[in-house]
Amino acid sequence: MNTKILLLSPYSFKFYGGVQNQIKLMKFYLESNPDYEVKLFAPDSEDYVFSNTFKFRFNNSISTVALFPDKKLLKNALDWADIVHIHEPFIPIIFWKLPKDKNYITTHHASLSNIYLKVMKFFYYFRNIDSVSTHVSPLALSNALTLNKNTTLIPNFIKINQSCSFNESKSYLFIGRDEKRKNFKLFKKLSAELNNDYKFLAITNDDKNCKNIEMFCNPTEEEKNKILKNSGIYLSLNTKSESFGITLLEAINSGCLTIGSDIASTRFVLGDSGIYFKNNNLKSLIEVLSKLNKEDLNTLWRKQYNKLNQYDLDKNMKKYESIYKLF
Repeated sequence: MNTKILLLSPYSFKFYGGVQNQIKLMKFYLESNPDYEVKLFAPDSEDYVFSNTFKFRFNNSISTVALFPDKKLLKNALDWADIVHIHEPFIPIIFWKLPKDKNYITTHHASLSNIYLKVMKFFYYFRNIDSVSTHVSPLALSNALTLNKNTTLIPNFIKINQSCSFNESKSYLFIGRDEKRKNFKLFKKLSAELNNDYKFLAITNDDKNCKNIEMFCNPTEEEKNKILKNSGIYLSLNTKSESFGITLLEAINSGCLTIGSDIASTRFVLGDSGIYFKNNNLKSLIEVLSKLNKEDLNTLWRKQYNKLNQYDLDKNMKKYESIYKLF
């Protein structure tokens, strides 16, 4: 008899995001296994069609989420499932009516403040819902420990491009929503200061006109991948509030050498393969980029590409499967 798995998320799938990306990959993997039946319950997804979303300011970011989904639709989805896999249980699924007699797995993606976690612990104490917890990075560990004393680290993953090679394109790429923490402001300053023959490209959600920068506003996934494959160096300029920067892996997996700010989440993902500059420091960023002129960029990229093995889709989904088998 097949195991029925319900992937549950508050995030709208009308928009691109790291959590949505991971859920899509998870669904793709599980659907390839005849032992599983898989459905997704999330705003603007295919299996259960509902919207009722609003923009929710959270963790220095703005996300489109469903606060109160259709109760009948949610009940039908939960009744169908043998296992309910909740992604980001603290945003704002606390308001969703979840029965106690289900098999729950929670995956914590974000890095949250201690004050916010205390509030969530209070809510969940009265909900009295048991779950098996996982977290995607050390920065999300405190979230998972709020619900369980035992939690498993399973990092975000990608489907590795085995035929990938370094892109020789002379271009710098920025990817990120128009939010302060994504630090597009630093990218603009860099484009004005740096005097070399590199192009500046930006994928964002704001259709603004910026001198020296070629802008791509809300491209499709296919268009985004094409831009990545035609870019040479990806600049991850985040200043804070990142738990796991999946775009770092996507860029490397598309042939981009990746440069990142020296925040904890970037160091966790790239480790000793990373090339770092001082957080939000234009002078440091320019110095790092200038030094690359003397380096073999292909060798630097190859070191980062070899790091991808630990984030392989199949390898990490097997860890989730071992948890599913506990029920």
